[in-house]
Amino acid sequence: MTRQEDWSTTLRPWLDRAAASLGVDGVDLDVDRVHVMTGVVADGVQRSMAPISAFLVGAAVARGASLEEACAAVEGVSHGGGR
Repeated sequence: MTRQEDWSTTLRPWLDRAAASLGVDGVDLDVDRVHVMTGVVADGVQRSMAPISAFLVGAAVARGASLEEACAAVEGVSHGGGR
């Protein structure tokens, strides 16, 4: 994701504005790691659950989990899951 041509001109500025509007600017976010996790969910469960998984990971991080711990936990329950 961060290698896309428009990362620095469009996507990163939007992400910064969105984070600021939510009051979470300055949060250490690994965009590429979140994309990997949502890809696992999309492939292993269902594509429609990918954004929901990102929400759950955000909630877990807000409660003190690291991003890596939260992503790994969701991936662990997603391989070959729900279809």
